[in-house]
Amino acid sequence: MKLQSFCIISIFICLYITIAPTIEELDLAYCNCKIWAEDSNHTRIGGDSSYHSCTFNTYTNYEETFNFPDQTYSVHAKVQGSFEKTKNRGPFNDTTCFRIHGSVDKWKFDNVPCN
Repeated sequence: MKLQSFCIISIFICLYITIAPTIEELDLAYCNCKIWAEDSNHTRIGGDSSYHSCTFNTYTNYEETFNFPDQTYSVHAKVQGSFEKTKNRGPFNDTTCFRIHGSVDKWKFDNVPCN
């Protein structure tokens, strides 16, 4: 009897391992991120400390714009709930544009041409 119940539990565990990644991927459709700029002294000069929706959709093209005096700066990004560290880009001295894309645990923060 014990062997039969072990087999049923093993089948259930294997089935769960097979199905679980698919279910997990569905949870990644919505995510929040924060992007901010700092000067050379690591003082925040653009962006706020709140998370904002970074969910991709075809209806809106959300852009975050920071305006500040000409100076050397770096740009930082963090995705809420991600195990990845904050991504840092820079230093820069002129206008730059970035794209944040991917999923919660595998995201990229790329420097792209400004349109």
